Amino acid sequence: MKKGKKLAALVLMAILTFTCVTAAFAANTYAAEKSAGKTGWVEKSGKKYYYKDGKLVKDKLGYKIGKKYYKISKKGVAVRVSEAEGLAGIRLEKIGRKLSKAFQYSSTQIAYWPNCGSPKKGQKEADYYAVYGFKYGRGDCYVMACTFYQMAKVLGYDAHYVKGGVPQKNGKIGAHGWVEIDSKGKTRVYDPNFAYTYRNSNVSHHSGYCFKYGTKGTYQYKNRKRVN
Repeated sequence: MKKGKKLAALVLMAILTFTCVTAAFAANTYAAEKSAGKTGWVEKSGKKYYYKDGKLVKDKLGYKIGKKYYKISKKGVAVRVSEAEGLAGIRLEKIGRKLSKAFQYSSTQIAYWPNCGSPKKGQKEADYYAVYGFKYGRGDCYVMACTFYQMAKVLGYDAHYVKGGVPQKNGKIGAHGWVEIDSKGKTRVYDPNFAYTYRNSNVSHHSGYCFKYGTKGTYQYKNRKRVN
């Protein structure tokens, strides 16, 4: 009886070993097939990788797959992101991964357009305006600010979308949107719409790029509040 039990145990161990090896071989074969000229997902150790025409997609600030958006690391690990963040990353891939390039895009490539609609209930304002700007290439001060805000965040800056008001020629306070970036304990203003308005000026601070509140010749911002 003891010999019979020992033999049965050995047979069971052999079956289990064969099953594990077969499963591992099948997984490796699947991954190899995916990387051999095909397009699709491969999952390894709980992480997702995407192959395009047999090549692993790597190092993407924004990448669209189907109707979804992803950020992909230098090692190829894909992480799902929002549409606004994905579009911001895709735009940075096209114009260059620099804050100055992001500001230039939002202040020169977004044509002024006042009728941008408004966010739906439950939708983040910074996401709505950014998506609108990236998709249509036009918008008001909120759109210009939010497209820059999203790109700055993707680049790793401590950026904040801000709303408030600025004095107008008629003496009233007009609604306005811009961006603040915190760095080394200091806050600087980035206002794409201000830069757009004074785009033909040769005055340095009319660039709207990285200046302190109260700088002479810039807007005197009122009732400012960070939205994000």
